[in-house]
Amino acid sequence: MNKVVGLLGGVIWAQNLFTLSGYVQDAKNREPLVGAKVIISERGTGVFTNSYGYYALRLPGGEYKVVAQFLGYRSETLTVSLRKDFRHDFLLKEEGLELGTVEIVETYEQRRFESAALSQNRIEVQQLKKMPALFGEVDVLRSLSFLPGVSTAGDGSASFFVRGGSFDQNLVLLDEAVVYNPGHIGGIFSAFNSDALQDAQLYKGYMPPEYGGRLSSTLDVRLREGNSPRWQATGGIGAISSRLSVEGPLVKDRAGILLTGRRSYADLFLLFSRDPELRQTSLYFYDLTAKLNYRAGEKHRFYVSGYFGRDVFRNSFLDFSWGNATTTFRWNFIPSPRLFVNTLWYYSKYDYAFLVEEGRNQARFSSGIEDFGWRSDGDYYLSERMKLRFGVSLVHHTFLPGILEPTSDTSNLRPYRVPSLRGVEASIYLQTGYKWGNRWLVEGGLRWAGFGLLGPAALYVFTEERTIQDTLLYSSGRLIDAWGGVEPRVSIRYALSDRWALKGATGRVQQFLHVATLSPVGLPTDIWWPTTLNVRRQDGYQVAVALQGTPRWKGHSWDISWELFYRWMLNVLDFRSGADIFLNPQLERDLVQGRGWAYGGEWMIQKLTGNLTGWLSYTYSRSFRHIPAIVPNPFPNYIDRPHQLNLVLQYALGTQWDIGLTGMYATGRPITLPVAKFIYDGQIVAVYNERNNRRMPDYHRVDISVTWKPRRREGRRWHSSWNFCLYNVYGRRNMWALRLRQDENNPNIQRAYNLYLFRWVPSITYNFTFQ
Repeated sequence: MNKVVGLLGGVIWAQNLFTLSGYVQDAKNREPLVGAKVIISERGTGVFTNSYGYYALRLPGGEYKVVAQFLGYRSETLTVSLRKDFRHDFLLKEEGLELGTVEIVETYEQRRFESAALSQNRIEVQQLKKMPALFGEVDVLRSLSFLPGVSTAGDGSASFFVRGGSFDQNLVLLDEAVVYNPGHIGGIFSAFNSDALQDAQLYKGYMPPEYGGRLSSTLDVRLREGNSPRWQATGGIGAISSRLSVEGPLVKDRAGILLTGRRSYADLFLLFSRDPELRQTSLYFYDLTAKLNYRAGEKHRFYVSGYFGRDVFRNSFLDFSWGNATTTFRWNFIPSPRLFVNTLWYYSKYDYAFLVEEGRNQARFSSGIEDFGWRSDGDYYLSERMKLRFGVSLVHHTFLPGILEPTSDTSNLRPYRVPSLRGVEASIYLQTGYKWGNRWLVEGGLRWAGFGLLGPAALYVFTEERTIQDTLLYSSGRLIDAWGGVEPRVSIRYALSDRWALKGATGRVQQFLHVATLSPVGLPTDIWWPTTLNVRRQDGYQVAVALQGTPRWKGHSWDISWELFYRWMLNVLDFRSGADIFLNPQLERDLVQGRGWAYGGEWMIQKLTGNLTGWLSYTYSRSFRHIPAIVPNPFPNYIDRPHQLNLVLQYALGTQWDIGLTGMYATGRPITLPVAKFIYDGQIVAVYNERNNRRMPDYHRVDISVTWKPRRREGRRWHSSWNFCLYNVYGRRNMWALRLRQDENNPNIQRAYNLYLFRWVPSITYNFTFQ
């Protein structure tokens, strides 16, 4: 009888479930390792850490061998007797810190292969620093153009385009706050200081339900936490800019801080110009990033982060500045080992202003957009095979189309303000995933998103001839109208073998914010505009299938992918010819909408291990628009580039030298050129028949960089490296713009001139670390 009771008691005890949880962190600087894998060897299961380095596993009681792994780190093994909820934080050490055999654990590509996700890429900051960079500035945004399915407008533009979408259809987040203009100096540089970044994740096809608000993609950029147990500094001194980062503990094991700053000084070289006008010109940018973290026990962690960046351009007749500012307050709360909650409040603002002078008239024009947002997300671990993720968000937008303010007493101008608009954007989502057997995995969920337009506002009713028929006035705080809908997302994976898998995904996304711009490539002077009674929300759908593999060949790990996609978009925005967007209260009169679609295939092969690493990718993609109010027939979108070929190679020559090489080829962008001309009142007037009826010459270039790291001395805290880079090795004159001018000898003839920005651009940067 006692044996029976004991047996039953053992069975009952074995069915009790307990939670193993904790964080996986870098042992050296206490930074969370996002996407690290925690494996239960006896059960063949595991879980990845979330965006904050937290993991949880729901397991039956028993003895387990637990292994924590992350690329570039030594795995750590824990033996645990699980008879109650147990917490353990893994501290992983980087390779090479200790003698002994280094175990190469799975890469990010392997983790992506094992999930149902497709159309995703992660940008590793350490890898990014080895790539050739324009003027020696490491650039997250520019590196995106080397990924399949992503293109740029060319040299001098930070705008990027994903699978046939426009630049305003990309959501860019910095520590979960929206950044509306992620470029410096008109896009030549990224707005993000690489020394402050932890990593960046690009979702270009299937977007998890937690993301939304833009049709094409989400770029989620995360700042480092600043958890270093001792003070350290990193920085770099370049030809046209320098940067400095400092981090360290404020209270041991409880509070830490990260501070970074960057400033360009290219305009100092203009002082040596022979042109007096250039000597009086100022052109520079600066940005500051800060993050404070505080650990209040095991269940609460608080973070405050901020970013402020500004660009300045001044000469004798123009004073122009623009920039972003963001602030995020984040609270991580663990109510129980199975539930992780992240709540944040954020502020984001983008604005620009310029001073103009004409005779006695001096005035300042400004425009921008301002957000106050709140969101809360939770991870609930149901079992070792299933996790729920859910959340809710609310954002208040203030749109500032334009303000004109006289700045001199002698000015004849009067103050003028285009009425601002306000709106509230809300969303709620639920997502999960489940694995059937060893082959099938399904991930997905539902997201509801909506937008409400608020008063005070003066909205116009237009006739078919686009004249004002009526003016509708709404009082402050009144809900004028609201739009919303459900956005289903689903992704499926079928494992063909341990090394190959088929995937498919589909989903819907709504976009309630639009950009009014006269340049398709994006400018600092763009005006953000909400969905209104006259401007409908944009609606996007996408279907994608993929074959992914992680084979091993000749002792090295490879990642191979082939994706096909088709996406269609409703109510895409454009302007009538001759539209005026500045100080125009009837801006909506010139806005027109239509439909768009894009399709294509993306191929990528990547070598992950060995001294030589890198990838080769090819994209075939087409993008079209049909906006009957402009032209009756469909036309190629301005970023329609059928062929794009990218090459990225990195070679470690011993422990002191790294060589990087990148190459790019892309079909020229479409442009609109006149098909005829006539002379009126002594002036040549161009005649156009179709939108985007010609193409620029094809774009191609090769860049190379060499990094030298002096041999490290034992016990020395100062480490340094030199980076030498040559951008555009063979001096290709890639067209930036095309200008038509009258021939000086024959006024009846117009000639085309190729405007380009950069040919050979050498640079040298000194990087240092003190720790």
